[in-house]
Amino acid sequence: MVTAKYFKESEFQRCSPACSLQDMRQDFMDKLDAVRERAGIPLVLSSAYRSVAHEKKMGRAGTSAHTLGCAADIRCNTDGNRFAIIAAAVSLGFTRIGVAKTFVHLDVSAGHSQRVAWMY
Repeated sequence: MVTAKYFKESEFQRCSPACSLQDMRQDFMDKLDAVRERAGIPLVLSSAYRSVAHEKKMGRAGTSAHTLGCAADIRCNTDGNRFAIIAAAVSLGFTRIGVAKTFVHLDVSAGHSQRVAWMY
């Protein structure tokens, strides 16, 4: 059973698309909890697990870290929050970070390129 200190099942139900905490990998949730603690701000998830079928329906390849349960997009409404999330993630060893105007993507997929940061 996957558990989290700072994230409730209901938060995953509000993701787009809706998912479950049980869709996520425990190692990822442990690191996401650590980011939340170090950043010192609430982390609101906009997307977490996405099925391969959903990814393909959206015109994607279906191979993203989201399909592995080891990625999340975290809403950001200020530059300060964005910086706090990124700084915490880097200090905790995240090596895959995507930055958009309204969210930060974090993942721990070993099967994707490492030491990368990208813009949406």
